[in-house]
Amino acid sequence: MANHPTHKTPRLRILIAEDDEMFLSGLQEALKEQGYDLVGIAQNGKEAIELALTTHPDLILMDIKMPLLDGLQAAKAINNQRFTPIVLLTAYADPDFLRQAKEARVVGYLLKPVSITELVSAIEVAQSIGQEIYHLEGQLADLKAKLAGRKYLDRAKGFLMDAYGMKEGEAMAFIRKEARNRRIKLEEMARLICETAERLLQKASK
Repeated sequence: MANHPTHKTPRLRILIAEDDEMFLSGLQEALKEQGYDLVGIAQNGKEAIELALTTHPDLILMDIKMPLLDGLQAAKAINNQRFTPIVLLTAYADPDFLRQAKEARVVGYLLKPVSITELVSAIEVAQSIGQEIYHLEGQLADLKAKLAGRKYLDRAKGFLMDAYGMKEGEAMAFIRKEARNRRIKLEEMARLICETAERLLQKASK
């Protein structure tokens, strides 16, 4: 890999999974020249999974052909447990490879041999895609939490209306008042009411 001006970006923590010693040596040198932090080196798919889950890298460069477990299998296993932007290194790319890479939630791939320009570009793109995915997953988690809270709220109102003859507005006002008094969120108060209702129903059924 030829020399290239030092890359001016925040230092990323990168894990390498590569069993070709010659290619690995060049890759390490190139990444260090560009100012990236190497958090570990795996020489087979199983090591890649273990290191990914213990070092929590910002990005992984992973060879396809490795002992014990190939890069696609390792990438899928890693992203099933904790999403991490992964760039696969391969000597070929056919439709089946692209399909499997998509299933493994891989964000990019590089065809060997790799130039420093291609490497830096792929890392930048993968980082950008990864940040967008993190953002979207965060929004999805928030939405799920809101939906779960809404379900508790509807159930709590229903319980108060059935058990105490409250109107919907009265039930909602009661939940708000109790949440303020206890200094907890509205959804948390609704969950507590639902849990109380379930305990009462269990006692009544005995």
